[in-house]
Amino acid sequence: MAESPPNPLLRPVSIFLVALSLSIGWGIRGDFGHEAGAWIPGALAAMAVCMLSGRDDWRRRVGYCALFGGLGWGFGGSVAYMYTMAFAGSGHWESVRYGYFAVFLVGGLWAGLGAAGLALPLCLDRDRLTRIFTPLGFVLIALILNELTIEPVANWLGTPSAVGMDATWSRQKSPLYWFDADWWPALWALIGVCAYDLWERRFAGAGRMIAYGLIGVLAGLALQAALDRTGLTPRLVSVVVVPQGDPSAVDPETGKPFDPANLMTNWPQFFGDFPQHVGWLIGLALGLGVYFLRHGRWRNDSGLFLAMALGWLLMFLVMPVLGSIPLGEYGGFRLTPPRSDDWAGILGVFVGASVYCLRNGIAPAAYAGALNFVLGGLAFATMHFLRAMAMIPGHPALTRATGGTPAAWSHYQSANWHSILEQSQGFGLGLATALTLASLWRKLGPVRDDPPLRRWTDVFAIGFVVVYMTYANVIRNVPEWTRADHPLVPAVMRAPLLASIELSAGTWFTLAWCAIGLSFLGLMLVHQRRSLAVVPASWLGKGQLIYFLVLWIMVIADFERMLNGFREARLVTEWVIILNASLATFLVMVVPGPAVGMIAREPRSYLARLAGVWLIGLPVVAVILLGYAVVVFRVYADTRPAGAQYRWGDQATWRVKPILKNGTHR
Repeated sequence: MAESPPNPLLRPVSIFLVALSLSIGWGIRGDFGHEAGAWIPGALAAMAVCMLSGRDDWRRRVGYCALFGGLGWGFGGSVAYMYTMAFAGSGHWESVRYGYFAVFLVGGLWAGLGAAGLALPLCLDRDRLTRIFTPLGFVLIALILNELTIEPVANWLGTPSAVGMDATWSRQKSPLYWFDADWWPALWALIGVCAYDLWERRFAGAGRMIAYGLIGVLAGLALQAALDRTGLTPRLVSVVVVPQGDPSAVDPETGKPFDPANLMTNWPQFFGDFPQHVGWLIGLALGLGVYFLRHGRWRNDSGLFLAMALGWLLMFLVMPVLGSIPLGEYGGFRLTPPRSDDWAGILGVFVGASVYCLRNGIAPAAYAGALNFVLGGLAFATMHFLRAMAMIPGHPALTRATGGTPAAWSHYQSANWHSILEQSQGFGLGLATALTLASLWRKLGPVRDDPPLRRWTDVFAIGFVVVYMTYANVIRNVPEWTRADHPLVPAVMRAPLLASIELSAGTWFTLAWCAIGLSFLGLMLVHQRRSLAVVPASWLGKGQLIYFLVLWIMVIADFERMLNGFREARLVTEWVIILNASLATFLVMVVPGPAVGMIAREPRSYLARLAGVWLIGLPVVAVILLGYAVVVFRVYADTRPAGAQYRWGDQATWRVKPILKNGTHR
């Protein structure tokens, strides 16, 4: 039997380039934030993996891997993770120990979904892969509707508590506020995939769906009326509604106990503002759920999006919401109280996607997600530990008794350690991703792109990555350029020659980006009909071009974002990112070699491998994390650094700094 060549993804330079790509993107994500920010490192790392793999079939999927890999990494962008790191560095033993395990969980969720998304296009034939784009389109349209409706709906439902609601510092006053989590987008995603199922069945059974919904509404109204008449409603409320805070704790700002009526609860604000509508809404949801459970078909892998959306909502309901009932005195079943509990929903997405993949012939994606969960979570926590060790010389909390940081270490301690942490964590996550995909290199058989069905999906995937993923981040520069205290650009400008047309700077920017995007998409469509000289003939060359465009659009945009206040501390961020991007550009052009032949050795079953990942990986990681916690606590024991947050004890953050209905969101 012929020998398979060495795995190109295990070359040290290949592992380094994937890690460097994710590090650059992660540093940029730190400036732009949230889900859209996390798309960039995911897309860059996915493209690097495809190009370095030496497999023609993987290189032809570079656009698809960038799309799904970027979207996969984006899920973690909704998770609040700085409190986990604050717990790990608090100097309080219970919080330090807990913090390292929480940091691992957050990093694992990020990495697990990112690798599963990257691996998905490498597991499916072209027909199945391109069919998934239609249900994906329905979900994306639903998420756009979410963005368009969330504020109008909140204003329409506006109650006295929501008047003057601010999207940032008073967002808890919104009727749609629920643990500061993204349940509304998750609900819209579920609506989108259900709409696809109806459309795919040509709306057969739509009348039956309405009937199920009406029956649910009537049942909900009847049940709520019965509870009200029998006087059981107050008893039920007293059991299932738990204040998110400790009413016996003393408010450090007033010196008085917190007002229980001013504490948030484990249910949406809407439930308290409009209790008379709770019954029929729950009944409607259950009625429609029963209909789709019995009659849904979920063709073209729309079931994947169903599993992810349902996983989000169910895990969120089970953990922080219902879990707060028996665990309220401990701050509830919450990772970082009083901050967002999106972690539970994202855990549900991970579980739902993994189960679907295992049951529907996409087990390699589930395996990649599990392995990267363990490796990435460990890398995420390890980099936090290494930063804690690197900060020992002259640390203000450690030198407090001797007068504080010595002059010789003052500049060292004044560095932007947060950005150092972010870029190093990105590098660690990239190392994990490179190793995870390298482990699949021999396991996955070749995927074919013949016949070239649904060629529009190539345009969609690449266009989404190059045009939309970048736009969703770069548009956030406009508020920085138009800051009232130091504007670089006027907030409002009139059109040339036409004084009657006056638009905001953001609108002018969007119009210009649309022109660029339409030109780019038009060129791709033309290229599908007749080859353009500017586009490389090989998919390796195409991947290098896409990588170059995404990388430098974001690097330049990241630098521009900080021009309005650039200072010495930014050298470790934007300046280092430019240096790293220059190195990555050089490497991505010269390191990928010619295509290599390989002999796939597909395992009979991934279940045993998955069991090994969880049953061996998690205990090993637990020992390592406990070791990190012991060392960090030994070094920083009882130092209580400035800004420290605690998960446990009388001074736990959720006790002394709860989110108040009539306060400023923390």
